[in-house]
This record gives sequence, C-alpha cells and structure tokens, in this order.
Amino acid sequence: MANPILPTNGTHELQERYAKSIVAIKRIENVVRNLFRKDYEGNPLAGAVKIPTRNTEVTVASYDVASGVSLTTSATSYTTVTITQDKAVNELIDGYEANAVPDNIVAQRLDSAGYSLGRAQELYAIGQLEANGTQGATTTETAANDVYSSILTDVKSLHKLGIAFNDLRIVISDDIWQKLLTDTKFSNTASTIGAELIRSGVVSKIGGVNVYVSSNMRDVDDGGDGYNYTTEWIVFSPLWAQTVEDWKVLPTINDLKDGSHIGASALQGRMVYEDTLLDSTTCLVKVIKTAQ
Repeated sequence: MANPILPTNGTHELQERYAKSIVAIKRIENVVRNLFRKDYEGNPLAGAVKIPTRNTEVTVASYDVASGVSLTTSATSYTTVTITQDKAVNELIDGYEANAVPDNIVAQRLDSAGYSLGRAQELYAIGQLEANGTQGATTTETAANDVYSSILTDVKSLHKLGIAFNDLRIVISDDIWQKLLTDTKFSNTASTIGAELIRSGVVSKIGGVNVYVSSNMRDVDDGGDGYNYTTEWIVFSPLWAQTVEDWKVLPTINDLKDGSHIGASALQGRMVYEDTLLDSTTCLVKVIKTAQ
C-alpha cells in the first residue's frame, strides 16, 4: 500500500509527478500531434495565445563599398488562437481514501488517463488538418499502383511553394499503408529505415519525406451532405501546424466529499488545449468521397 502523503507534505510535487506521467503516456498516442510546432506567446489558461508568423522575408541586396546598402524592414505578425478544448479527468477510485490508494491503482488510473487524453487530442489534431487543409480535386479511391506517385506529386507541390523536404511530413491511413507495401519503392525503403526512425513512428520515406501511419484518420465520415468521406493521406508542413496546451488543474487524487460516496476518492485533473493549421496551402489532404 502506498505511504500516506498529507496535504501539507508534498502534495504539489505529487501533482506534478502525476501530470508528467499522464503527458508522457499521452505522447505515445499523439503520433501526428507530436509533429506540430509549439511556438506561441501568452498563457493558454487565459483562453487565447498569439503565434508569431512572418509575413515578409528579409531583403538581400548587393553591397556597395562607398554608399553601403539601403536599410530595409520586414515584419512579424501575430495570429491569435482561441483555446476551445477543455478536457477533464474525474475517475472514481472506490474503497480508498486519497491518502491510502495503492501504487498499482494509481499507476493504472494514470495510464488510462494518459491514453484517453492522448487519443482525444490526436483525433482533434488530425481533424484540424482534414477540415482546414486543401483537398485535391480527385475524390475517388487511389489504386495501389498509383499511391506512391500520387503522394510524390503532393510532396512536389508543397516543395514548389518553397517548403523544404525536411519541413514536410506524410501521414497515411492503414489502407494506404497496405497498398504501399505492394510497391517495392516503398517496401524496400521500409526495410532499411532504421530502428531509431521506427521508434519515432516513421515507417518509411517518400521523396525523402518521413511517412507516419495513423489509424485515427477520418473513415466513412458523414459530411451531412449525402456523402461519406474517408482520408487516404495528408501531406503537410508542421511549421504551419500549431499545438497549445496547459494544465488548468494539475491531476491529483482527492477524497470525494459529495454526500453520496463513502470511503472513495477520484483522480481529477483538467487540461485546456488547441490545435490549428495556420495556412491551408501548406497541407494537402487526399479524400475519398462516396455517395451514401
């Protein structure tokens, strides 16, 4: 049984440890969301943050030894992102007061909280890319022998916008992953991708761009217009995909004094977060559209 930790002896340290445990677990579930940038100004708890975005580039001019070079200016604008996601964990632990919950039950609840929160965040992040990215004109299912070249075309399109290959990512559905494995250009690369990349979620590369597989892509989603939508792949730049999060209430185990529960406690915590795509042209989404 866990040693009792009184409210005046290490409670905040315990909360921070729980918070770190949940965050570590949820990151395993955040395959795509982990790719987003985390560059913002302000406090998410205030309800909104500002994200710096350059709207002009620094001018490079020829230097004249006698007259020098004209002074130019560039600017950094800010995009305000409103925090819309507010999630809570309130998991009952029956039969134990807060200071007597066994360590194994604490670990189980933290693991479950991390998994559930991570899945919710991952679905939301991918949904933001799907909803706000640029959808291609072709909405029919991609044949296996066309998948590799079609994804390569999307990579080329974004690269022509000036986005470096290193700043691009490819996310594919399980169905597309299966089709790609029939293409030797993909499967041969997959066999030599390296253990380190596999641990980070990368399964292969297409055109030098890392490929990730997600089972959380939109699948037969009713768009409310008489059609179903399924996402085959997403090619995007994380430089324009932003994630923000913070604990509004650090997780801890509290006694339930609600007049209904006796000798019970609960793991309770609350997190606010937001994921957004700053520029729709930096994200290409391949969608299958079928009549219901």
